[in-house]
Amino acid sequence: MTQFELLAAGSRGHQRAFSQGQISEVPPVGAERPGHSRVGSKTDFILPPEHKDSTKAEGATSRISTKGHSRQASTSESTYTLRNSDPPHLWQKLYYRLTRRSPRSEQEERIRTVVPNHIVPPKTPRKVHPNGRRPNNRIRTTKYTLLSFLPRNLLEQFHRVANLYFIFIVLLNWVPAINAFGKEIAMIPVLFVLGVTAVKDLFEDRRRHASDKKINNSTCRIYNREHSRYRKVLWKDVRVGDLIHLSNNEVVPADILLLRSSDPSGLCYIDTGHLDGETNLKQRQVARGFIEKQRWFEPSKFRSKIEVESPTTKIYRFHGSIVHDSGQRVPVGTDNLLLRECLLKNTDFIEGIVVYAGHETKALLNNGGPRYKRSSLEKQMNQDVVWCVLILILMCILGAIGCKLWLLAFPDLKSPFREESDQIEAFLAFWTYVIILQIMIPLSLYVTLELCKILQVYHIHHNVDLYDSVMDKRIECRALNITEELGQIQYIFSDKTGTLTENKMIFRNCAIAGIDYNHPGLENEAQNCNKQGNLSVKVNEQLVTDLNQGVTAEHVFSSRNVHSARIQEFLLLLAVCNTVVCSKHPHHDNMNASGIIEALPNILSSAEEDSVKAVETASPKSRSICDKYSRLEESRSVTPSPPLNAFGADSKRSYVPTLSPIESVENSESMEGQASSRSLRPKLLSIPSIGFLSRKSNSTVNLTDEEKVKLGHAASPLSPSDLKPIYEAESPDELALVDAAYIYKCRLLRRTPTEVTVDVPMKGRHQEIELSVDNVEKKIRDSYNYIECNMTLLGATGIEDRLQEGVPETLTALIAAGIVVWVVTGDKPETAINIAYSAKLFSPQMELLKIMARSKESAESTIRCYLADIELQSNQAENAEEHCSAGCSSRIGPQMPKPQGRALVVDGKTLTYILDRRSNLTKPFLKLTTACNSVLCCRATPLQKAYIVKVVKEELKMRTLAIGDGANDVSMIQTADVGIGISGQEGMQAVMAADFALSRFKYLERFLLVHGHWSYDRLSKMVLYFFYKNATFVFLIFWYQFYCGFSGSVMIDQMYLMLYNLLFTSLPPIAIGVYDQDAPYRLLRDNPYLYKRGRLGQAYRTYSFWMTMADSLYQSVVVFWLCKMAYEGTDVDIFEFGTATTTACMCVMLLHVSIETRSWTIIHAASIFCSIGAFFLYSLTYNTFCVNCFGLPSTYWTIQISMHRPQYWLVTLLACVVAVLPRLLFRVCQTMFAPDEVTKALLAERKSQRRGGKFLVSWSRSTSTSSIYRYS
Repeated sequence: MTQFELLAAGSRGHQRAFSQGQISEVPPVGAERPGHSRVGSKTDFILPPEHKDSTKAEGATSRISTKGHSRQASTSESTYTLRNSDPPHLWQKLYYRLTRRSPRSEQEERIRTVVPNHIVPPKTPRKVHPNGRRPNNRIRTTKYTLLSFLPRNLLEQFHRVANLYFIFIVLLNWVPAINAFGKEIAMIPVLFVLGVTAVKDLFEDRRRHASDKKINNSTCRIYNREHSRYRKVLWKDVRVGDLIHLSNNEVVPADILLLRSSDPSGLCYIDTGHLDGETNLKQRQVARGFIEKQRWFEPSKFRSKIEVESPTTKIYRFHGSIVHDSGQRVPVGTDNLLLRECLLKNTDFIEGIVVYAGHETKALLNNGGPRYKRSSLEKQMNQDVVWCVLILILMCILGAIGCKLWLLAFPDLKSPFREESDQIEAFLAFWTYVIILQIMIPLSLYVTLELCKILQVYHIHHNVDLYDSVMDKRIECRALNITEELGQIQYIFSDKTGTLTENKMIFRNCAIAGIDYNHPGLENEAQNCNKQGNLSVKVNEQLVTDLNQGVTAEHVFSSRNVHSARIQEFLLLLAVCNTVVCSKHPHHDNMNASGIIEALPNILSSAEEDSVKAVETASPKSRSICDKYSRLEESRSVTPSPPLNAFGADSKRSYVPTLSPIESVENSESMEGQASSRSLRPKLLSIPSIGFLSRKSNSTVNLTDEEKVKLGHAASPLSPSDLKPIYEAESPDELALVDAAYIYKCRLLRRTPTEVTVDVPMKGRHQEIELSVDNVEKKIRDSYNYIECNMTLLGATGIEDRLQEGVPETLTALIAAGIVVWVVTGDKPETAINIAYSAKLFSPQMELLKIMARSKESAESTIRCYLADIELQSNQAENAEEHCSAGCSSRIGPQMPKPQGRALVVDGKTLTYILDRRSNLTKPFLKLTTACNSVLCCRATPLQKAYIVKVVKEELKMRTLAIGDGANDVSMIQTADVGIGISGQEGMQAVMAADFALSRFKYLERFLLVHGHWSYDRLSKMVLYFFYKNATFVFLIFWYQFYCGFSGSVMIDQMYLMLYNLLFTSLPPIAIGVYDQDAPYRLLRDNPYLYKRGRLGQAYRTYSFWMTMADSLYQSVVVFWLCKMAYEGTDVDIFEFGTATTTACMCVMLLHVSIETRSWTIIHAASIFCSIGAFFLYSLTYNTFCVNCFGLPSTYWTIQISMHRPQYWLVTLLACVVAVLPRLLFRVCQTMFAPDEVTKALLAERKSQRRGGKFLVSWSRSTSTSSIYRYS
């Protein structure tokens, strides 16, 4: 069996670590795989056995759609981030049938051909053009056009049930038999709400339009066949198949296949910060076969076709091939593709062909707005709106019944009192009541709620306490409609690396041949730099001594010489498997303004030549870089180098590695170093593509002394039994010592030619695999697995990752607030547990429970055992309490000290069994977690993170928050009720997928415990007040029906009815919803347990709504019957009575909101005085100048006459006292006899202060622009 047959038959040796976004399945029971299997990395997608991967089916097609919303794609794509393909809509099927067209075939959808546009005859119709069906590069992110704005915006607003309801009321009012108001007047509230929303949408769309226009009118150079040169064109005019020329620091306008680079090695570097937020430069290389043509590449002679896959959202996945005229096919992949919105860096110029343009580029496919979420408060509010509908229907039915009973009591009544039969009159009365009682459904509540949330987000964003001056970042709010959810979080799921830690990997230790070499770190690198800017590095004296012993050893096979060789091989591996990028400034493009490409300038300038000479004449102790322009195949120099001199602390010259920043980066395929006895020039036979480089760095190296060695360093730890130690002294205990001492370790491996040989046929086989279309990633992975087996362990490195500032204090406060914190990480248990103790997630007093099972039966037995033990402890505690309550003072037996809480640790393998629904372990596991204070999940994959959040939400019915910083946290962030991204070292993918973005984990404390608490409490009070004031006003109209024969008449002027919510009572709810505080910042910060009010939803419960309805019912009775009794027997008309009732109701409303206000500011006072002022100002103006406006009954001089009557002022005063007195007494009694936690804390704080003094309420820009004083 040949090596290719072996590769096809199955993987040998260890299994390669999976990349980010790769799904690994649990192998079937009984399946055997030779060799060992490496533990998956922290970004593996290990699915439960029941999960079926929908992306495996070969030939599966997907229709590319640019409509709707797509979250930011990442390297950890999962079922939570991928956009599902939608079936054809009904209108599409109808279109295909009418036009006699058919959807594109399956093969066309999977593979498309791109033809260079300059070889297509000019003026070719688009229908027959090879690239004619591809979209142009114009982008349009706007929702509306000039013609579609009005109909589409109205259509979107009519998706709200409340808007549809009020449109129905307006149409109902046009029916002559049941109209209650003026037709034009009844439209005012609906038109106002629709108009405000339309203006807001138009403003947002205009901003998008301006951004699109700026992008579309950017320029780039496109090859023009008529002028045989590159000419500047607008981005929107770029087409698929165009050859494009870009200079350094230019933005890539479309997805481009790289064909030429100014670097003779065919390399270029791009900054993908605009795409994924990562700041490190990405390397791309010219397609295979074009590297040798860099100097004489002519665009007019490029006639090859490009076959690529259909556009996908996966930014790190691309497969295709270049088909030459001769039929030769050359594979291309992700490392040959430049994506739109990337920035060309460290390269003079590049040239390529456009393969995806416009909305088919990966950047546009992944461009989605913030996800719409509904908070728990909004869901509960919608339920109460349904109750309002039922109350409205009940009142309408009672009114219709009353109308029929009143007509039956007067059978002799004729027209106009009885136009139809009693049944028809009752039916018409029902719909009349629907019209006059319509404000029972709070239409303006949704607009006010949305406005309050926007203002809350604005103040949170500008809060100086959430501003990070080091990173110059503020909190970013991407979701505008879930601010109150921040005050109700019950579970927090947090990543570890980069979220709790700095994610700054600092080298601290290495172990070579069983000897530990420590590397003391520098606390401040800036202070350790000399005047020339060189960093002074501390040298490990023991390492220098051991390395020098190999030079002074007398016998070549002595132990000292062998150990020195191991150290050199260890250091060589570190040099080969890592890349150093040298940049020169400035970069010059060799294309002039006319688009003519001039000859390449001299490679080295005079200054650069001096730098190179300095390197050549440097001490032999320093490593030198070979000339990047000499290809390794062409340069076979075997000139012996001088022996490696000993270098130590007593050396005259310090050891300074020198890199010369010549034209661009050095050739990545060769390196030259000086060894003790020979010139060492390894050649890289294979560099994994971008997707595989994300898992681990490795390279296949060919040494010129005919020794072939496989060098690589693994980021995922391997079992010592799976490796061949290069020394016998190393043991698993020693490796565990490195694991315990440092957060991360990297093991360095090698392979000798006696074990396997990588030859040219194998390389050709690998190229054939890259040309395939189906399952190409799996085949490439198997190819690497075949090469990477039987590795030999050289040593290990220890990396330190420190905790972020304030993490222990933040976690302590969150746990004290009653929030259950889960840390879900991909790290090994030992490291994660140490971090948990350091971050104060675990305490030494906690009982540590561990579940690390390797079978379903073992996991089940462990969980059952822990549950039984917890139940036994609970029963013993109850028996002890009963024994003590019975008066027994004697102790029975010795008592063991009780642990202060429990902490649970579970690994990823166990989670695989727990998350499998067939195992029936999910509920027992969740029951166990509820008995624990904190939970730590180790070796968790991105999909497992999302599943954990999902099961907690669905099974425990808890409100969850997920926080992370990397691409592997995207699924978890999107699954949680609230997702928070940390803008750390792993890019911005988590931020772009999150609802909120923080720069540091420590800001989470204030964000939740203060702003979340305020937001929930404010909106709860605002919603309840909205229900209260609307219901009170409606009840007043309903009580009047008992005195008008249930005729549907209204004693209040129609303009007052329409402007009641829009003008008279609109400001106080906004003041409450944005600026009210039940407790100051300092009190909430020092007492985290006050978060319990929001966590348990105590501010807005079901009974809160019904208490509000009862209060409004009582106050409406007081206001109406006081007015009735005051004006009974007088000669006032209906509108004067209605004006007095409206005035009393307005004053009661404002007095009620004054009682409910907890922190008085100038804003609260202004809202109340402006409301009452607006009412009187409008009434005086309206009754003075409007004699017969809008065809309504005249109310001329009504309020002026009323204000001259003593009953008017007496009723208003009595109504305010009698109506609000029960509410005031209830608040007083509640404060004295049954205060809540917040009230207790406020009272305790006030008692500690001096009586009669004043204290400053802590207000920042989140509340007001100035400090506010409150008096006690």
